Amino acid sequence: MELFQQLNKAIDEEYKHGELPEELLTPLRKVSQNSTEFSGKETIVECLLMQVKGFEPYCDCGCFAEGFNSKDLIKTLAQLGIKVE
Repeated sequence: MELFQQLNKAIDEEYKHGELPEELLTPLRKVSQNSTEFSGKETIVECLLMQVKGFEPYCDCGCFAEGFNSKDLIKTLAQLGIKVE
C-alpha cells in the first residue's frame, strides 16, 4: 500500500477508535490526500504515519512516555509547512 494511502487508513482507524482529536483531522488529511504536494518529503510523512499509528492522547502522563500525542503530530505537521489552528 502506498505511503499516503497508509496514512489515510491510519487516520481513519485512530479517529474511529476515538483516539485522534477532531482538530487534527483536516491538517492530517491535507497530507494524506495530497501526495503530489508532499512529494520529496516522504521521510517526514513516514514519521507522521508512525505517530498517527502510535497515537496515545495521554502518553505524557504517568511513569512511561510511550506513544505520541497531539504536540508530536503538530510539530511534525509544522515540518511539512502545515499550521494547526
